[in-house]
Amino acid sequence: MQEGGFILIQTLLLLIGIGVAIILSCHQLDEEVKQLQLEQEALQLESLVRAGATDCRPGETVRYPIGRVICTQTDKGFKMEAILDNGQRIEAVVSNG
Repeated sequence: MQEGGFILIQTLLLLIGIGVAIILSCHQLDEEVKQLQLEQEALQLESLVRAGATDCRPGETVRYPIGRVICTQTDKGFKMEAILDNGQRIEAVVSNG
């Protein structure tokens, strides 16, 4: 009877170990997905800034499929604020020379 209890304990420990390994794998995968999403948002913001540098005139807002760029006149050029549809944003200053 003691041998059956020992096997049960071994089985439970094995299942706990497998569960921990699965949880750690899921956590690592979740972190990798978050990192990829951040990289994708950064590329989209960069695309907005590049498009805005060509299309945007000071004092106007240009709308794109992934977001918008707001251009504001400054004393040294203009400031662009790129905003993705999900709310992420970045600012860039474009000087006149």
